[in-house]
Amino acid sequence: MLHAIIVNYHRPDITQQAIDSVLAETEIDVRVILIENDGDGAWARQLYNNESRVVVQANENNLGFGAGCNQGMEIALADGTDAVLLLNNDAVVEAGGLKLLANAAMQYGLAAPKILLPEKPLLYAAGGIVEMSRARCRNRGLRQEDRGQYDKPERFRFSSACALLVSRRALETSIRFYEPFFLYYEDADYCLALARAGFEIAYVPSARVIHLESASTSAEGRPAMLYYDARNRWMFLHRQGTLAERLVGSVYLIFILLVRALSFLRHGKPAQVSALWRGLRDGILRRGGKLPRA
Repeated sequence: MLHAIIVNYHRPDITQQAIDSVLAETEIDVRVILIENDGDGAWARQLYNNESRVVVQANENNLGFGAGCNQGMEIALADGTDAVLLLNNDAVVEAGGLKLLANAAMQYGLAAPKILLPEKPLLYAAGGIVEMSRARCRNRGLRQEDRGQYDKPERFRFSSACALLVSRRALETSIRFYEPFFLYYEDADYCLALARAGFEIAYVPSARVIHLESASTSAEGRPAMLYYDARNRWMFLHRQGTLAERLVGSVYLIFILLVRALSFLRHGKPAQVSALWRGLRDGILRRGGKLPRA
């Protein structure tokens, strides 16, 4: 039995598509755990009133993506799950993919599909690349045309939690999402923690997921996104990097933020500049959680 964990924040329209794509799977026994942040989940309970495979966990406040995933993992374990699929609420699974991922995860601990953008055949992620000296992880193949160049099964230390299948063996460790990230880089931190524990991520290109990028969070260049990116890259680097990586990565990140801040200043965008430096400050001070008011 597989449980899909989907975290929703004020986007029932696209979240329904994600849920329905999982429930349409016929080759494996599936359940859906919907984590409703900052809502009562009434829309889902009404919509899936006659669907026993959907469980709704409503949170009065927005706890963030990582905390929502952690909640879902505990619910799934208590229900006797064999594996969980972490699935963005703006992603849909293509038929037959879940069984392929589950089989691979049983061997390696985790499994990731090929993730495509709606503008087919553009890629969103074909596995992931760790660049600790640049204080980042990135999606391999992002926005490249899918010409079959990433159709070979491989193993990685990181892959986006937009769609990531985690075996029960990995779930039974004490490793969970680090909740102070709140948004962004919590998946990179989680993957590298599991990698240190001996798990690998099997990339399964024959399993496919379509991702509507950033439909439920701020678009690129918005102050909130800039804040979380700056803060969480610093926190990620100093949680997962070696001493040498932390030294090099810190210099690199500060330089990049300075360059970006100067560019925003030239274009008359002081709010973006403030977001960058607040993010860096809070990262250094290890102030996690939801973006505080200015």
